[in-house]
Amino acid sequence: MKSLFRSISSMILINILIILSTITLHELGHALSGKLLGCAQAKAVIYDTESANPYTELVCYDKVDKMYLSGLALTTLFGISFLTFDDKPNRYLSIVIIGFGIFLSSLDVFDLTGYNFFKYFFMIFGLISFIIGQILYGLEKSLE
Repeated sequence: MKSLFRSISSMILINILIILSTITLHELGHALSGKLLGCAQAKAVIYDTESANPYTELVCYDKVDKMYLSGLALTTLFGISFLTFDDKPNRYLSIVIIGFGIFLSSLDVFDLTGYNFFKYFFMIFGLISFIIGQILYGLEKSLE
């Protein structure tokens, strides 16, 4: 029983860390690309008491659509980096991270395209990937 409690506790902790780091990298991706594309000011805000969600503040002279996809790009690169791990369970975390990154990008895709279809597609595909990664990770960890 202690082993089950320890496994669940570690999965919860890992998920919290994955979610926080993925959100941070997503917003950082927007801020970095904004700065690289010539915005005068770029700030990734992870916690703000006046906003329910993290966001990126950008002061740009031109609207640059490329910044919308930079959050997805940075979280995907972060997720791919988990494929370098030697053990299989940690490789499955890449699916979790990439899935959550896709989910986070759903509003960016909507802002870029204006179509609700793409927003919901990214939400559903991201959540399915996230859940599949969780299941594979949990199954693999239980076999260790």
